[in-house]
Amino acid sequence: MNLEAFELVLLRRTRQYEHFDDENRERIFREHLRHTMDMVASGRQLAAGPVSDSPAETELLCGLGLFQQGSLDAVRQLMDDDPGVRQGLYSFDVMTWRSPAGTMLFPAGPPQPS
Repeated sequence: MNLEAFELVLLRRTRQYEHFDDENRERIFREHLRHTMDMVASGRQLAAGPVSDSPAETELLCGLGLFQQGSLDAVRQLMDDDPGVRQGLYSFDVMTWRSPAGTMLFPAGPPQPS
């Protein structure tokens, strides 16, 4: 079976998350969201979204992202530019994920407005 490689990002709330006041948490989240949507619209990121029902962990899993940049380091650089990561609200893990070739299809360009 031919497998296609992707980079999978697990986004986590940091231990410091609870120390941010509501206003700053919301502001940073909006900056993170704008950054993420820009990466998806530009094609640098294939998909992104929040997750719920995270297993009990110190740093709760709050989102995931899917990339196809060809290297974990390239994705780490993109994620290091995320405002939520830069300001300490989020941390992330990056790993390689493989799927049967041709089973993951994404639009060829920015999403079109409805």
